[in-house]
Amino acid sequence: MSTSSRGSVPSISDTRKRYAGERAFTLVELLVVIAIIGILVGLLLPAVQAAREAARRMSCSNNLKQIGIAVHNYHDAFRQIPGNLGSPDTTSTSGPTPPACPSWLVTILPQLEQTAVAEKLDYSGTDFSDTNASGLPNKNWKVMSESRVPSYYCPSSAMPKERIQNASNATRAWDSNAPATYSVQIPDYVGSVGYYYDPGDTEFNWDRYYNGTATWTGYGWLQDDGFFSMRNNRFTRRTFASVLDGLSNTIAVGEHGAYMYDFDRKRYDARPGRGNGGMWSSNRMFFEWGAAPWWGQTANVTVPRFPNNSLYSGNYTQEWETTLHNGFRSQHVGGVQFLYGDGSVRFITDSVDFVNVFPALNGRADHWVIDKEY
Repeated sequence: MSTSSRGSVPSISDTRKRYAGERAFTLVELLVVIAIIGILVGLLLPAVQAAREAARRMSCSNNLKQIGIAVHNYHDAFRQIPGNLGSPDTTSTSGPTPPACPSWLVTILPQLEQTAVAEKLDYSGTDFSDTNASGLPNKNWKVMSESRVPSYYCPSSAMPKERIQNASNATRAWDSNAPATYSVQIPDYVGSVGYYYDPGDTEFNWDRYYNGTATWTGYGWLQDDGFFSMRNNRFTRRTFASVLDGLSNTIAVGEHGAYMYDFDRKRYDARPGRGNGGMWSSNRMFFEWGAAPWWGQTANVTVPRFPNNSLYSGNYTQEWETTLHNGFRSQHVGGVQFLYGDGSVRFITDSVDFVNVFPALNGRADHWVIDKEY
């Protein structure tokens, strides 16, 4: 009996080979796929970075809002605006060098839920800068070295978070356990205490010196024209009522969390809180005209003389940590975030009018109220 021929039946191995050949990618196809993936990653990465920066900027804004709430709670409790503390001594500069007292960042620690830290501090017979100038020890070296306040860091800032502080001879003599060096926090925020030029002007108004509201320290003008107070032998406590331009029209705190560059791209850390004592110290702020050893120096506050995020002009008052004119800097693209006296936070672009508008925003009683967009 014959059987009909239907052709040869392919084996299982032949079928597998044919399907495997159909599923394989050619080299050209692989290169095209890789190129497409590369393009998609290139398109997606900036969006991811932008989203991350937006989150960091929002976190920075929240930090400033927390500082604003702390300032208002401090005012409610003590009926005054917090400020840098200095020696109340009214003697001449021939007397002993005054010690560095606590900065405004220290005075509001209890209002920032840092009561445990604040209660450990000793304010008597101590020097928060811990130099050999005053001859007093820093009794708080251990607290300062162990404590960090998260609200004083901008998450966008790539700046160093702390400095290595040398312990003075007096500190090591007072505490045999004190190390030769210890670290202290450097903040990314700085308080505003006035303006260099009067709003609408480009020359310093010497009437402010003759009226006793400003003095030349040898390294910048120490003055009392801004939101934060500086209590020493000349300046006294201040309340919200003294902010005559209105709390919503007056800058209280701004960012300084970016490097300053010159035209050759050399960079400088010009933060007003990077000096001896870091965030803890007000430095010496005795009100006296240019007298050695420059007692008017102070820290963690600024009197902006140059535009926000400007290049280094070569003027030393823009560079040193105690010169008062370090200004504001931020790594948020295009501008700087500021806390106003009323607790609001606003972003001010680098292109703001630095002659007519920005000085007025830093003055508490200059009678310039900006009612337009800036």
